[in-house]
Amino acid sequence: MARAFTCAVIMALTPLTALATGGLPVLGPDTPLLGRYSAEAIDEALSVTVDLAGDTPLGTYVTARFQNNTPRQRLADGYWVPWDEQADSLTDTGFEAGPDGTLTFQITDENLAGRFLPIVFTVSYQHEGGLKSGYIVIDR
Repeated sequence: MARAFTCAVIMALTPLTALATGGLPVLGPDTPLLGRYSAEAIDEALSVTVDLAGDTPLGTYVTARFQNNTPRQRLADGYWVPWDEQADSLTDTGFEAGPDGTLTFQITDENLAGRFLPIVFTVSYQHEGGLKSGYIVIDR
């Protein structure tokens, strides 16, 4: 069975993550580290759930920087495409806020153990005040 990592797990590993009252990490303009994980510990699916802290997302984004330093962005259909690292060229993944004020980013269903590591995944959302992000690192 695939195990999806959520920020509840990430929060337990990174106590310095800014938290809202719900106990989940909150993204910020300074892109905090949400955790560092071994690819071997991730079965198949990787997702991140964050507390929106009252924000209303206007767009959601997932980007990655692979070991070869190539930046990519995830599209709504789950495919990864090259990205020029410009915020105005981000493509909305279409993830929607839950009724409980959280947002879950489905990052990948791929088994990452066979990839060249590390991989840095950044999750972001646009709200009326700007872009908020956070990142996780997957390594051996």
